[in-house]
Amino acid sequence: MWRNALRSLNMAAIVTLMGVLFILVTWVSGRRYARWDLSRQQLSTLSGQTRQVLDGLQEPLRLTLFFEPGHRLLPLVKDLAQEYERLSPRISVVEVDPQQDMARAQQLVQELAIDAPNVMIVQSGARHKRLSEADLAEFDYAAMTVEAEPRVKAFKGEAAVTSAILSVTQTAQPLVWCTTGHGEKAIDSTDPMGLADLKRHLEQQNMRVEAVSLLERQAVDPDVDLIILAGPTHRFVDQELALLDAFLARGGGVLVLLDPLTDSGLEPWLARAGITADNDIVVDPALLLPNVSPGNLLVMTYSEHPIVRKMKTLMTLFPLARSMRPSEAPVEAVTVKPLALTSPKAWGEMSPRNEEFKFDPAVDIPGPLAVAAAAERATAPAATDPAGLGQPGRVVAIGDSDFVVNAQLANIGNRDFLQGAVQWLAAQEQLIGIGPKTLESLKLSLTAGQLSRSRLLLLLGFPGLLLATGCAVWWRRRS
Repeated sequence: MWRNALRSLNMAAIVTLMGVLFILVTWVSGRRYARWDLSRQQLSTLSGQTRQVLDGLQEPLRLTLFFEPGHRLLPLVKDLAQEYERLSPRISVVEVDPQQDMARAQQLVQELAIDAPNVMIVQSGARHKRLSEADLAEFDYAAMTVEAEPRVKAFKGEAAVTSAILSVTQTAQPLVWCTTGHGEKAIDSTDPMGLADLKRHLEQQNMRVEAVSLLERQAVDPDVDLIILAGPTHRFVDQELALLDAFLARGGGVLVLLDPLTDSGLEPWLARAGITADNDIVVDPALLLPNVSPGNLLVMTYSEHPIVRKMKTLMTLFPLARSMRPSEAPVEAVTVKPLALTSPKAWGEMSPRNEEFKFDPAVDIPGPLAVAAAAERATAPAATDPAGLGQPGRVVAIGDSDFVVNAQLANIGNRDFLQGAVQWLAAQEQLIGIGPKTLESLKLSLTAGQLSRSRLLLLLGFPGLLLATGCAVWWRRRS
């Protein structure tokens, strides 16, 4: 009798210890665990740039997921937010279901003035920023029907969230001026050739954008970080160029988007920065697009400059470009590097009025050519520069402005190229390279015969295999 009781007591102790062990393992694993992103596109893996931002957080930050259940972006956004929370002890993630927790949802709507759900809120103290579906993803509207929603083409959550974190934690926003008065493309225009999408993109990167006429200014405001000259068609006067020189001397950044066949008066100014702007049209027969003019230039080769270091697998489409190359005679204390390069088969067409592009070795510029270049002025020692004019000013010159218009900005790597240039000029190199991640949908196409055989295999093959296995086991035991 006592042996049975001892066995029962031993079994009860084992079961109790196993239960306690299970509870402990569950408790520990809920607080200390490892995550692996096994997706092909590494959708939840954060870049080194984001990790640097998270390492610099000084205040608590909250990510609120205000999404309806079953929303198409909720799984992606939730995984991404959990990765931010895992990497930084200062970040907490809160999920609010507008259908189940109506009281909290109503409080959130009133507190943050949210007009609709399906947004992500990044909040630090009294500052917050909302990220909508358009901020978090790119959608393919080509296959959209009355019953079907547009397909999610790319997920850009990391870039949006990291930018929002900077927006609510940094006290100052970089200020960007876009010049007007010389035929530049309009920064507020929603037309296909306007730059409204560019402005929206810069604002998502925690930047303030203003349209400014340099002729109306006596000096560049001290809080300006970047000036963009977006496709001028008329000449800048000496007074404006002097403002640009003074801005560079104090360490500012200038982005010049200069189209072919234009007379902007900026070519001599760029030459003083060490960049030669050739009056040509770049043609590259090695990368021709079907059914379009050879003037549409695809670039797949980049230098090792920080602006384009992350673009090795991306193409940039320039609808019509001129060459921008380092000057043959170097400028003292200025470092110039090419950014985007053509193939060796390319050339700079110096007779663009001809109906056909044909290389003329006596006139045209042989390839490979650079269609973008970056110049940086070295910092001069205080002893040799008592006026303090030797700050490291930066210039990026790109031989096309059409690649950033509303109709072209979303093409291939255009946005990434622009973003890299802007962030380098604004001294935000830590964010270069955070781009959208394309979602790939795998499809299995079967013929009618293959589909029929697959159906028979599922309905008869597997059940028949299980039946045969059972009969074999029964026969073996019977014999």
